[in-house]
Amino acid sequence: MDAPVVDGLFRQLPEQQVATLRFNFRGVEGSGGLHDHGIAERLDVDAAIDDLGNRWPDVPLIVAGWSFGADVSLAVSNPRHSGWFAVAPPLRIVPVSEMVASSDPRPKTLVIPEHDQFNPPEEAARTTADWTNSSQSVVPGADHFLAGGVARVVALALGALS
Repeated sequence: MDAPVVDGLFRQLPEQQVATLRFNFRGVEGSGGLHDHGIAERLDVDAAIDDLGNRWPDVPLIVAGWSFGADVSLAVSNPRHSGWFAVAPPLRIVPVSEMVASSDPRPKTLVIPEHDQFNPPEEAARTTADWTNSSQSVVPGADHFLAGGVARVVALALGALS
């Protein structure tokens, strides 16, 4: 939750009138529950979507996540959200076959660091080549942790929202 990418999105998107919610997955930093390798964590994402959907029923919701959170988010299909914004998804924590986003018609933007140690752009493109309504943006010069690339990620998030 406090990783630079997540923190950057959480702090900078509200400056552009975009409401955000960040949370720890179960079992992280004292939160309840146990880490479940991306399975039960899908319920955490669903609960967050439902909470925001109840608070703002007429506002479009985009599910965003970085790394582990991106993989988990891509495995969640809640009727209240209108798309996905996945930053540096490893595309292996959750089996790709369980990523419902792959065949869902709602838009998905995958942000891939040029030098991602876990899923470089070429591999991400191969893995998602047959995904429905999906686009991939590469962050030049960045690695998986996107040091110095958070502003670009925020700009891409704003583009995905428009």
